[in-house]
Amino acid sequence: MAWQGHRGYTRQRDMRLPTAFLVFSIGVLIWVLVGPRSLAVQAPVNTPTPIAAASMTPQPSVTEPPLPACGIGDIAAWHGKTADWQTTLLDTTFELSSSYAPTDLVPVTQAGIRSNDEKAEVRAFVIDDLRQLTQAAAGDGVTLGVNSAYRSYAEQAVTYDQALGTSGPVMAALAVAKPGHSEHQLGTAIDFAVNDAGDAWLQANSWKYGFIGSFPPDTSPAFTCYKYERWHYRYFGRDTAAAIHDSGETTREWLWVNAPPPPGYPIAPTPAPVPTPSVAPTAPGTAAPGGTAASP
Repeated sequence: MAWQGHRGYTRQRDMRLPTAFLVFSIGVLIWVLVGPRSLAVQAPVNTPTPIAAASMTPQPSVTEPPLPACGIGDIAAWHGKTADWQTTLLDTTFELSSSYAPTDLVPVTQAGIRSNDEKAEVRAFVIDDLRQLTQAAAGDGVTLGVNSAYRSYAEQAVTYDQALGTSGPVMAALAVAKPGHSEHQLGTAIDFAVNDAGDAWLQANSWKYGFIGSFPPDTSPAFTCYKYERWHYRYFGRDTAAAIHDSGETTREWLWVNAPPPPGYPIAPTPAPVPTPSVAPTAPGTAAPGGTAASP
């Protein structure tokens, strides 16, 4: 108690708690300002181990093998049955067997299209869309015809043999498929008889009716293995043809991605000897059997 004059005795204020709080606050401030820096100097720096540069480089997908370069070989197509007509990939490496022969061939004239080859045939399920394609073209003032359609293994051998005698092995390899390697053996490929107007119409509209050009100008032969051919179209059916068209890929690229070989399937071509023609060379420009220029 302390004497406060006219106020009398009053209780003296206890200063111990405020003093302790002040000391604690000063200690915290010193810790914030000095402590972490001091520890940063004293403690060893723990830096993460750098990531190797190679591991930072994006790696290609391993889910599918890359599209192989065009090579000369004779490897059986992995979708090589007649029921696989939509997914069979044929090029200068992959082939059909000599016994591959569709049993449902019918004349292309059933579609109402004129044919320069009276024997030209396609598989029966192609006819309806071929008819509608022919009618649609006619409605736009374009007349289409057929120069060639199905070719058997033996017929393709004659065509290829003739190309060897006419053009030599280098040009023949770019222009004509070896027997077994031709899409014509599928029974779903057609060489159309077209002029410039027909060419433009087919490029713009064929996919709507299930047909896709196999050897387009801007990607042949680098991606297709054969030279550009404006007349050669393969039937896939409307849904698949639309998918190929929308992808912007060649049929060979699209099939490689969407109907790839099974794991472990051999894809590297085995070098084959250059074949020797068994017929005498003919004059350049001579038409191949079927009334059309040589074609894959």
